[in-house]
Formats: sequence, structure tokens, C-alpha cells
Amino acid sequence: VPVWLAYGKNGDHHPSMTGTIVSDDHGATWKAGDIAVPNTGEFADPNETSVVELSDGRVMLNTRSVSKASRRLVTTSADGVTGWSEPKFDSALWEPICMAGIVAHPGQPGTLLFSNPHSLKFDDAGKEVPGGRGKREKLSIKLSHDDGATWAANRLLEDGPSAYSDLAVASDGTVLCFYERDKRLTVARFNLEWVEAGDH
Repeated sequence: VPVWLAYGKNGDHHPSMTGTIVSDDHGATWKAGDIAVPNTGEFADPNETSVVELSDGRVMLNTRSVSKASRRLVTTSADGVTGWSEPKFDSALWEPICMAGIVAHPGQPGTLLFSNPHSLKFDDAGKEVPGGRGKREKLSIKLSHDDGATWAANRLLEDGPSAYSDLAVASDGTVLCFYERDKRLTVARFNLEWVEAGDH
């Protein structure tokens, strides 16, 4: 289970870092894993991490941060406890500083789905503002067929205000996205073909 560790005072959650806690006895007891994404100058205040098991059994953490790169942070471990890889920014996954969802499709080995607001901040000339806070809108679904090495498709799910989201796959292969839509909670249902069609 991913955990968000913060040692700020008076309710402030900065600075922060992320790691995992693990149970081998169905939750009766828990132990702490290594710090997966530390708080550094490059990786600023990692928090609100999503987790997914890859097709080869490795565990991937996909992490929000307030880094100037404005991209999601990714790290992997063979056991989800120790030996985390050096975190890296995924250039395809924009970071508007918002929680995101990720899930592996059980019927398609190596297939991952990712959800978050596909939004960044740009200046008047259309140039990306490093570390700029994008608006929480344009919730989109991305699709990978190679365990997140690349993202083959992007499909807009909600054009307007939209924020936190999570993903699940039903027994019949239907993908479910539970998300904030303005001031409402919404569940969307779709299949891989809908995502693969992409935006037109």
C-alpha cells in the first residue's frame, strides 16, 4: 500500500515523501518498506501515490509532486518493498498537481490505464510554464500496452472541471473511472476500444 509521509507542522503536509507499507498476513500486521520517492530539489514534495503491479510482477508507483517538471514521477521495485529504482519523470503524463488513478487490465498483460486532468499552465505565447499549476479540468484516460514505457492513446473523458479520479476493471473487462466532476462524483464506464480510438 502506498503511503504519504509528511512532517510539516500545524497541518501543513510539506515537506513530504512516499513509500509503502506491506502485509504478508492479510493485514493482521504491517511493516514499512523503503522510501520510494524522497523529497529532493528535483522531486519536490512527492505525495498522493497510485500503485500498480506490472506484467512481470514488479510494482510501479506513480506519484504526484510539485516539481518544476510538471510531470508524474514513476519508480519500480521487484517486491514493492525495497530496491526502488531512481524516480523519473514520465514525459507523457502531465502533472497539474492532482491525484491520479492507474490500473492494470487483467485480460491484457502489459496494458495499463491512467487517469488525471490533462492540463498544464501556459504563458501568453503558448509556452509551458515550468512548475505552473494547471487547471483541474480535461480529465483524460491514457492507455499503455507496454507496462507504461509508452502511452499509445489519450482520450478525453470530461472536458470541464474535473479532478481526483481512480480506475478499476470489472470482471467483464469494462473499465470504471470514478472521478470528481465539478462538485459531483461520477462513474464512467467504457472499454479499451473507446480509449484506443483516441481524441479526434
